[in-house]
Amino acid sequence: MRYFLVGLPGSGKSHWGKIWSEKISTPYFDLDEIIENNEGFSISDIFKNEGEQHFRNLETFYLNKLIDNYQAIILSTGGGTPCFNNNMALMNQKGSTLYLDPPIDKIASRIWNQEENIRPLFSHCKKQSDIIDTLQKLKNKRSVYYEKAKFHLNNWDKMTIKTLLK
Repeated sequence: MRYFLVGLPGSGKSHWGKIWSEKISTPYFDLDEIIENNEGFSISDIFKNEGEQHFRNLETFYLNKLIDNYQAIILSTGGGTPCFNNNMALMNQKGSTLYLDPPIDKIASRIWNQEENIRPLFSHCKKQSDIIDTLQKLKNKRSVYYEKAKFHLNNWDKMTIKTLLK
């Protein structure tokens, strides 16, 4: 079975994907890492040098490639992946989508406290409330896509995905 984790940046897609993958012995991939490794550039550099549309096309290309090559996979998508090129419909057709939707203040706290791997999306943020504002704007824009996921996991303190790990 293919499982696609979707949600805002910092929502726990990579964290839970890795744990779940080990628990059920299924290959795990992070779509952003796949793109960076295959293209030889960071996501920020691709955006800066080639533009967002090129990046979104790369996302769709590698998403399709992973689907073609794996019958069983756990894939952490980029926060915008479901919102472009009909990717959400493709993921729903080819597997199960899980929308990780913890409270925005919890995501912001985690991002604010990260010492390394500062996400370019939040580089302008001078305080934690700036991160909350940025996340809320993203959620307002992207929820229409995320809500199409087959499963909606929104209880952060008792994350429903833990039940999938049993």
